[in-house]
Amino acid sequence: MPRLSDTMEEGRIGRWLKREGDSFREGDVIAEIETDKATMEFQAYDDGTVLRIIVDDGETAALGAPIAIVGEAGEEVADAPAEKEPAAAAEPEPEPATSGSDPNVAAAPPAPAPQGNGKAEVLRVSPIARRMADTAGLDLRSLAGKGSGPDGRIVKADVERALGTAEQAPEKPAPVEPPATGPAVSAPAEGDEVRELSPMLKAVARRMTESKTTVPHFYVSSEIDMTRALQLRKELNEALADSGEKVSVNDLIVRASAQALVQHPQAHRSYVDGTHVYHAHAHVGIAVALDDGLIVPVLRDADTKSLRQIAVEARDLAERARAGKLRQREIEGGTFTVSNMGMLGVSAFAAIINPPESTILAVSATIQRPVVRDGAVAVGDIMSVTLSCDHRACSGADGARLLQTVKRHLEAPTLLLA
Repeated sequence: MPRLSDTMEEGRIGRWLKREGDSFREGDVIAEIETDKATMEFQAYDDGTVLRIIVDDGETAALGAPIAIVGEAGEEVADAPAEKEPAAAAEPEPEPATSGSDPNVAAAPPAPAPQGNGKAEVLRVSPIARRMADTAGLDLRSLAGKGSGPDGRIVKADVERALGTAEQAPEKPAPVEPPATGPAVSAPAEGDEVRELSPMLKAVARRMTESKTTVPHFYVSSEIDMTRALQLRKELNEALADSGEKVSVNDLIVRASAQALVQHPQAHRSYVDGTHVYHAHAHVGIAVALDDGLIVPVLRDADTKSLRQIAVEARDLAERARAGKLRQREIEGGTFTVSNMGMLGVSAFAAIINPPESTILAVSATIQRPVVRDGAVAVGDIMSVTLSCDHRACSGADGARLLQTVKRHLEAPTLLLA
């Protein structure tokens, strides 16, 4: 299992694009792997053939654990499970795999051999089945030869079946009383559906909890008159119609934010282990909603890019984010995030900071309403924004100045073309 993100501890195989017996070339995508941040493409490091799949579609493996055996076409491999169980001191080590197998894939301890047969039987067990068995105290040797997976592999369903019919099932722990200060946790009601979180959703839940409970948030809000910015966008898109390029409102906001960040280094720094890290360039994260969750691809060096460059790159990142085709570098290293829910008609909201970033801009819908210009009432396109800040990294005045500059650049949008 490869490391596909900086915080990844395990991965789940979304699907194998190459099956057993399929050949591949260096750089070919052979599997899709769900990490704590996104569904990532796993590319082959070299030419070869898939000889044995160890971790099947939908199964999880720890970082560095074997997920497949690859080699030359026609090469034979010994049966081998994904993990090695420690043998008792008095038991001999299992026989080594044949020369055609991957030396990093170890066999489980041999089950007792049938009488008259000197060759030990090798257990093939999926990682999730092994974890379930370990938790329940089930000896997997009792399932030898009964696995329903490929090549007799013991899978989750086999363990569930064994636990359901075991004569001495492990006792269930006594229900834990809820804390007196918190609400009681009730069991799901009849008809409710319980779904396990994907690695990405687990990571989101963990990181947002850590952020909200450990980062001292404060919030600065403002209203921005987008009338001139929307007019500029209209003119640019009319001029770019033949090229197929298109500038979005979010592109204008990303450009204005990047310009403001480099002008206000006090609000463009991170609090890390008692130090302040000042960022040389604005790497702007763009929150993209998925069918189930959220991902934040990062537009790097946004302060050095023109509005047109930002529009092209942001569109590409969003499309590949929804398709699960982002690379690791494109989801790491952000220094600021724009979370835009204006297209959903949200009138106002505040976003949770994504550490080690110290600021995130929540963008709400642009609404037409009366405004006063030069002493006269007119109709303006007003957008509400809220900047969430880490008080360890920037003060209230720092956040206010940053937001003030974003507002100035959007209300005088020719600055976005500078």
